[in-house]
Amino acid sequence: MTLGLRYLHSYGIVHRDLKLENIMMTDTTNKAIPKLVDFGLAKMIGPNEKAEEPFGTLGYVAPEILNKQPYSNQCDLWSMGCIIYALLCSSLPFDHDSQKETIRMTCEDQVQFDSPQWKYYSRSCIDFITKLLVKQPEKRINLEQTIRHPWFSKMTERDTMNPSSAKAQTRK
Repeated sequence: MTLGLRYLHSYGIVHRDLKLENIMMTDTTNKAIPKLVDFGLAKMIGPNEKAEEPFGTLGYVAPEILNKQPYSNQCDLWSMGCIIYALLCSSLPFDHDSQKETIRMTCEDQVQFDSPQWKYYSRSCIDFITKLLVKQPEKRINLEQTIRHPWFSKMTERDTMNPSSAKAQTRK
């Protein structure tokens, strides 16, 4: 997903609707490759430009969009944080039956790691997600920092030693 975003962002394309449903696997084997799909809300913006249209899916959409502020490709990194969080604990980080409460939580609450399964994940993993889910886009980890984050470095080291684990990690 990160490499797909790097490719898109290198061409000035902001997806604006990243969510679990918009990541498809090429097949059902261990060799499957994740693909980003559904570019219906995507937009091309220049390196110093911002978008203003309020697009995205509640639960994945960045706070700057909900707050009706101009935004950049950093909104895709917020969505990536929500996706990784959901993949690891089976729920979105900011979710409620009430849309209004989900919006409030997204814009105001800090991400919580209080579900029992979080005790099985490393500090590096939690640090990575926390840095993706920073409310202020200018303080949020950028794409190159995500790729160099220690959590990815550890996966890369394991994948080099055990090629079969690379396939499993790609899907997380």
